[in-house]
Amino acid sequence: MTMTAPTAPATVSSRDRSRRHVRHFLADFAALEREYPGAYPKMVVRGEGAYVFDEDDKRLLDAGSHLGACQIGHGRAEVARRIAEQVEALEFIALDAGISHIYAAELAERLAGIVLCDDPVFSFTNSGSESNELAFKIARTWHARRGAPERTKIVSRHGSYHGSSIAASTATGVAAFKSGFGPLAPDFLQTEPPTRDGLGHRAKSNIEEASLPQLEALIEREGPETVAAVIAEPIAIPGAVKIPHSDYFAGLREMCDRYGLLLIIDEVVCGFGRTGRMFGAEHFGVKGDIVTYAKGLTSGYIPMGAVAVSGAVNEVFLKTPLLHLNTYAGHPVACAAAMAALDVTEDEGLVENAAAMEEVLRDELMRMRQSVPRITEVTAIGLLSSVISDISDKPDPDATVRKLRKEAYDAGVLVRVARDGTNMSAHFYPPLVVDRRDIEDGVRALETALRTI
Repeated sequence: MTMTAPTAPATVSSRDRSRRHVRHFLADFAALEREYPGAYPKMVVRGEGAYVFDEDDKRLLDAGSHLGACQIGHGRAEVARRIAEQVEALEFIALDAGISHIYAAELAERLAGIVLCDDPVFSFTNSGSESNELAFKIARTWHARRGAPERTKIVSRHGSYHGSSIAASTATGVAAFKSGFGPLAPDFLQTEPPTRDGLGHRAKSNIEEASLPQLEALIEREGPETVAAVIAEPIAIPGAVKIPHSDYFAGLREMCDRYGLLLIIDEVVCGFGRTGRMFGAEHFGVKGDIVTYAKGLTSGYIPMGAVAVSGAVNEVFLKTPLLHLNTYAGHPVACAAAMAALDVTEDEGLVENAAAMEEVLRDELMRMRQSVPRITEVTAIGLLSSVISDISDKPDPDATVRKLRKEAYDAGVLVRVARDGTNMSAHFYPPLVVDRRDIEDGVRALETALRTI
């Protein structure tokens, strides 16, 4: 009888395991496998400064794969040391029933000195979605405790993004992020976005801010006595980087005060230096009654978010605390990461670098626009930018989006690519540690990719 040698088990690659067991955002693996067999998912294994490296040791400028959460760059040893030290000292204890810890207190005190919110009190969260969700709860509860429980409506803007929970998705002004999930949260309204300010030049202009009268008409139509708050990002980014007209936020602040509404400013993307100021609202001289944060708070080293509430708003919670539970609020290790990220940001002048590199980035994007006729719009503020391309001639727009992602990767840059109808956007927003050469090389890599389509 002939014995057959046992068959060696087939080797399962890291790509196969990831594709089988992990849900990836905005990834159509069936289409990717048809178009680029065996190429996806791309497996990144380490980071260094503004760059990441894949399992083939390919070096890529991370100008978007971090989703806005990599202000201080990858692989900072000083942050890793602070995290390790914190784990050894106290890895976790909840802020519950009178128990606190010094790490949350130190972080809150430090943030109180820099945020655009008067006499702030902080609630800590794990993400931007949680931060905005909590902001809505605080706004409604504030009105209820002041004798106006019917003030429950939250107004957001078309073209905004506020998160992925049910309420935050409802507030988001992009239909694709909230369709197919069944009923959304009630009492959310949307108004037109502000008039946009060109390429990012924020000087006063004679353009009339058309969206504020529309917002006022919405408030009057619904009844001011039913509206709790307005939520607005300083600079929204879905579809394109959208810098508001210079008078918009002053008018929005005045309108909220006049109608007794709270102004929630969503700094999740803009905060901690991304726009060339520590916070995006600094460009417009406005303070929020409630301000939400995440991403840059720890530069992505540990998940963390925060909600700042002004002292005036917080008065209603002094005698009867807000009943809101979050197991990992103010996680000691996240607090350590946040303190370390703030140290790096301040010690290395990263906010100032983002402001200085804005001109370099805008010049490179404008140069690229002249050489790629398909480009219809570029916008830059600090180290936050977008390029819009017309793909109306493409029979399969989604395939074109996938192709641009692939070609940009091959050229050595990670960018965020999406589309709105026949407009395709590429968001280029690298870590704040980049220099002129990084930006020039990164934009040229994006240019190479755009030329292929």
